[in-house]
Amino acid sequence: MFFGRSGFLARVVVIPVLVVGAAAGAVASACGGGGDDDGATTLNVELFDWGIKLDRASVPAGPVQVKAKNTGSTEHEVVFVRTDLPEDKLPIKEGEKKVDEEKVEVVGEVEKFPAGKTEKGKLDLPAGRYVVICNIATHYGLGMHTVLTVQ
Repeated sequence: MFFGRSGFLARVVVIPVLVVGAAAGAVASACGGGGDDDGATTLNVELFDWGIKLDRASVPAGPVQVKAKNTGSTEHEVVFVRTDLPEDKLPIKEGEKKVDEEKVEVVGEVEKFPAGKTEKGKLDLPAGRYVVICNIATHYGLGMHTVLTVQ
């Protein structure tokens, strides 16, 4: 079937624009894109009973916009601990059933917030290995920890 000259040009112009747009999005995502206009990288965090899921395993060093969504049934928080310790071997504070924040390097956090809510926080993360935890009593011990690499 033959399309008129204008029909042919419309298809040639529309299709490449869509492909280029999709390709540009993929390149931005692969290069650590997805940040805010101020240059911060966005890190989406899901907190659930009893785990933490990050939308990426690493982020570039510098400003990071944390968007934490609590899909669990109780309040949670997000604490960024810079450490080389195994994620399940952080020092526990006697009698409180949570990580002893005085014995680790806490770089930042999104304070506790209720189930069903989303909170944001902006952190400046230096390069290193981080264990991301919920440090409400018993939550860390129940498995609310994961690893993030900051490059």
